[in-house]
Parts: sequence; structure tokens; C-alpha cells
Amino acid sequence: MDQHTYPCVFIADDDEDDRYLLNLAFARHSPQCRLVFAHDGLDLLDALARYETSPELIILDMNMPRLNGFEALQALRQHSSYQRTPIVILTTSAAETDRQRAEQLGANEFITKPLKAELLGQIVTRLRVEWLEGNCC
Repeated sequence: MDQHTYPCVFIADDDEDDRYLLNLAFARHSPQCRLVFAHDGLDLLDALARYETSPELIILDMNMPRLNGFEALQALRQHSSYQRTPIVILTTSAAETDRQRAEQLGANEFITKPLKAELLGQIVTRLRVEWLEGNCC
């Protein structure tokens, strides 16, 4: 399989440790997925404009500087290229109001970040099966 046929997952998260853990979880549980990391919503939008490949999945943290997850989600859903792209909010917030707002803005899923790497691996596997099946691994 050519690297360009592997599904591309864009991840926006300002926490270096969380990016590291997500990278490890994908490497272990969905190794054929190509990952593009952004530090915040603005970096994500810039990366999307620069890359030749469209993402098959976008993962957004909510609490980021410059352009937070809600703002990035809204901008993505207003852009014709990303209206159908699955977008998952992966955040430390468990607030029902945040979940509802993400849903109203067009998130496909809202997941509270686990505290253990093992649980993160299970989430990555589930995301691969639910959103990338047939394109990945």
C-alpha cells in the first residue's frame, strides 16, 4: 500500500504530552494512519491549507490558545471541503454544556480524554473502526 493511500488524520492539541500520547496510540493501534499535528486551531487551518491530502478524520482539543476547538470546529463546518469530514472532539472537559455546544457546531463525536494510555489506545482503535474503516489498516 502506497503511503499516499493511507488515511490522513489531522490532530489539533496544544498539550505536548497529549500529542505524544496520541502519536504513540496511533502508532500502536492504527499504524498505517498518517498523522498531522497542529498546536492550535489556527495551526490546524494553516496545515489543512498547505497539505495536498484531505483528512479522513480531524481530532480537536477544545481548550487551545489563539483559536480553540469550538472556533476551529465552526470554521471547518463553514468550509465546503470539510462539511462532511468526521470531526471528533477529544478533550479533558466532561461538561454537558461543552458536549451540547460541540454537537450544535457539527462535531461527530465528543470524547473525554482518559487518564491512562491504555484507554487512549482503545479510543484510537474505536475511531479507526468507526470513522476510517476501509481506509485504514
